[in-house]
Amino acid sequence: MTRQRGIDLTEAEGLDNEKRLRLLGIIDRLRELGISENVSLPQLVVVGDQSSGKSSLLEGLTGLSFPVASDLCTRFATQIVLRRAPAEDAEARITIIPGPTSRLDEALNQRLLAFERRLAAVEFGYQEFEDIFDEAATCMGVPGPKTANLEDVEKRFSDDILKIELSGPDHRHLSVVDVPGLFHNPTKFQTEEDRAIIRKLIQDYLTDKRTIILAVMDARNNLANQEVFSMARAADPAGKRTVGIITKCDALQAGDEAGVLSIAKNEVERLTHGWFVVRNRSTQEIQAGVTIEERHRKEKQFFSTAHPWTELRKDRVGINALKSFLGHLLYDHIRSEFPAVVEDIERLSLETQKELEVLGPSRQTPAEQRRFLTRISTTYQNEVEKALRGNYSADLDALSPLKLRMHIRQHAEDFAKSMATNGHAKVFRTIRDESDPEFQRPAADSENIYDWIRRCYLESRGSELPGTVNPVVLENMFRQQSSPWEKIALRYLENVASSVHSFNKETLSSILPDDDIREKLWGILSPPEQETYRKAHDQLLNIVNDERDGVLQTVNHYYADTLSSIRQERVTVRLEQLGLSNGMCFDMSRVLQGVHLSNEDQAVFDIHDILKAFYKVAMKRFMDNVVIQVCERYILGDGGPVKTFSPDLIGDFEEDKLTEIAGENFTTASRRNDLLSKAARFREALEIAKRAVL
Repeated sequence: MTRQRGIDLTEAEGLDNEKRLRLLGIIDRLRELGISENVSLPQLVVVGDQSSGKSSLLEGLTGLSFPVASDLCTRFATQIVLRRAPAEDAEARITIIPGPTSRLDEALNQRLLAFERRLAAVEFGYQEFEDIFDEAATCMGVPGPKTANLEDVEKRFSDDILKIELSGPDHRHLSVVDVPGLFHNPTKFQTEEDRAIIRKLIQDYLTDKRTIILAVMDARNNLANQEVFSMARAADPAGKRTVGIITKCDALQAGDEAGVLSIAKNEVERLTHGWFVVRNRSTQEIQAGVTIEERHRKEKQFFSTAHPWTELRKDRVGINALKSFLGHLLYDHIRSEFPAVVEDIERLSLETQKELEVLGPSRQTPAEQRRFLTRISTTYQNEVEKALRGNYSADLDALSPLKLRMHIRQHAEDFAKSMATNGHAKVFRTIRDESDPEFQRPAADSENIYDWIRRCYLESRGSELPGTVNPVVLENMFRQQSSPWEKIALRYLENVASSVHSFNKETLSSILPDDDIREKLWGILSPPEQETYRKAHDQLLNIVNDERDGVLQTVNHYYADTLSSIRQERVTVRLEQLGLSNGMCFDMSRVLQGVHLSNEDQAVFDIHDILKAFYKVAMKRFMDNVVIQVCERYILGDGGPVKTFSPDLIGDFEEDKLTEIAGENFTTASRRNDLLSKAARFREALEIAKRAVL
């Protein structure tokens, strides 16, 4: 086989200018930085089946002869960049852009970044390209053109990108990515697994919304049989990102041209950017030593003279027309997408910075660890302060656990409602012997409270004089009447504790994403939290016992006022029952007989009224004491579960405990290094982007 020497430079068309070159160069620099791992960059990508003429098309576009059968062994994407440069600066530069996988291995990443080959353009021919191509593949750890045994290779594909930059005075600026060709029939060198990997690689490129798809079609093969087109159609249903390119037109049998011409005229598969047809070097021409320059002459002659191809528009045939179109298309595409690209980089830069802020600085020494935990605890206490004051973020959900004071208030209100509805064992009565609405409940005890009082009174009589009430009877009745208090109050305490626990978990999760450190902190904070709940529980029981087990007493005037009012109302009701009202003359003897009660009845009513008046006072006092002395003092106050994790606590930690909690593990250190690398790349990318002039 005759091998080409040197690079044939195509005729310039004056498409490049300083502004355009700068913008296209910026996108190349962003790709070199690895920004394409995180941000979709505008690009032209050549896709096609194996043997579709894709390599020959690239040869025509770039003037670079690809190694023979390279499609069979190419295991990575190749970016080819053409740049216009003075003749004295004409050269070929080959480098490797590490992919996401390689960046995880620092040694491999550095080795790939160090790979660089530079040759003068006239020295860079077929053999040199094949040698360098093979060296690059070896550096990536995948098979190259010279790999002898493809069956026993350890790594079959790489997500690294081989970058080939060709500079010369007659190049127009163009950048295109070539991906391995899709094959259909597995062999011992190309397995079904390889086919699936290549298909996914192609699909990843095609589904990128900023990729212009250069879909290559073999004119001899029915369009419906070329899988790449069905993949392109699925990724770009409207055909807005696809350019169709038809190869091997000269190889068609006479009479078969009509169908291909319909496609080329955009009448079958309608694409926004339409179709192009090219004539590449045949295998015989390559073997005969036909140069790239001769290839261009033959192509021009073919489309100028060969019927029916002369029917096609001149700006849609030949490699020069295609290059001119792609140069404009790539520039326009980058210019329209560039503002969104910059926005994506800025957004990711901010997100990366926030992640770094959450991780904090390095935590290798006890001093660094103490600073880290102190910062976290200070942030936590700031969140606690805002939550207890009801200063909530506007974007919180209505029932977010972070709305701590709202939940505490709701629990207190529910506690009060439950006490008012279910705190009393028996429903008090009004003066007119009706259920008191203030103490009404749907499922009230069926026993009338007067009957209960009478029974208790009769069963508890001692040596007291008839008509008087033994104080012990009142105390026992109050204890029975207030028996539900403990259960209701304990439920309130449990609800408060649950809300505080949810707040703590949510807050620590938001300010401390490191699961390992958070779990260790929980291990330290849980014992004092449980001890606080135990103390709060004991305090609640003390309050219950103080109210229910001690002497009934109060200095609250509300009790005396209520009792006096009830007694006065009782007398008024009895008088009304006699038909007496203000201003009427009456018989005193008759009045006294009407208002007089038996000693037993008088005792029953007195017990009811005293119990009712005192119950009201005691219940309000009890609820306030539970809310203030238990919830506010023990749960929400100093030393409580929302105040335990504080800078003071961190200050008391010994160095070994600091290391145990906040010592940096390998995963965290690697994560920080990765974020630092990303942040640096994003900063550099934004600096580069600022140089753009749209």
